[in-house]
Amino acid sequence: MKRNLDLDLLRSFAVVAETKNFTRAAERLSRVQSAVSMQVKRLENIVGTRLFHRTRRAVRLTPDGVVLLRHAHRMLRLNEQALADLGRPAVEGRVRLGATDTTMCYLPAVLLRFAQSYPLIDLEIRCDRSWEALDALEAGEIDLALVTQPCGRAGGHMVRREPLVWAVSRDSVADEQDPVPLAIFAPGCIYREAALKALEKQGRAWRHAYNSASRDGLDVAVKAGLAVTMLPRSALGPDLRVVGPEQGFPPLPSIEILLYRRPGVASAPVATLAEAIAVSFPTDSVHADTKSAA
Repeated sequence: MKRNLDLDLLRSFAVVAETKNFTRAAERLSRVQSAVSMQVKRLENIVGTRLFHRTRRAVRLTPDGVVLLRHAHRMLRLNEQALADLGRPAVEGRVRLGATDTTMCYLPAVLLRFAQSYPLIDLEIRCDRSWEALDALEAGEIDLALVTQPCGRAGGHMVRREPLVWAVSRDSVADEQDPVPLAIFAPGCIYREAALKALEKQGRAWRHAYNSASRDGLDVAVKAGLAVTMLPRSALGPDLRVVGPEQGFPPLPSIEILLYRRPGVASAPVATLAEAIAVSFPTDSVHADTKSAA
């Protein structure tokens, strides 16, 4: 007998995978929990394998569930794109997205594809620091927040993790100076604090050359060759080079990109953008619980 994957079942499966909780998934899907559980069970029967490990406290994907989730995201995205291409956009409305300077660098390509696929969705974007975006989310001022710090909030969905690196302009000798001049974010950034502690532990002297609340403000100093900064490896442009242990710089932690959604919002436009952001990141991104405070 030929088996077919039902998009409605895949949608429920994807939401459970994102929320790691059947109750929260049911709220987001505007269904009762038993119905969502039944849909996942039906999907498991179709594919012939378990998709989740279930305990009293948590729901996590099995290895087969991870594989199916990649395909589910693609199939759901293709479904919406097909409807849009046929001139019948499936979703319309408004979405308010909050992002940080760092996460903004990941968004241009995502938002371009989203606008092409969902031309009737009105998208509003604001740039804040992580805690400001999460405060705005809790206040109902935005619907989604793409941030780099949990700031003590639970419920974040990790969409990407990648290493931070020390960087300097190609022709700069700032990395050879003692103390080394740093261009770093203003106090409050957990990655700033981790970097400074690592330098101090290694015994590398440093000084504040440039502080800024924005990535653009730091880039001005770094590209002028006046300072060393830290940034995600994927944000490293051709005019910058990495400096590491050979130049006396300690390893840095990995940065985590977290997607938060305003609780209780069942808006189709919001769900559509959340899914578009999640599937835009590499398929080997790690998903984790972010309940611990930073």
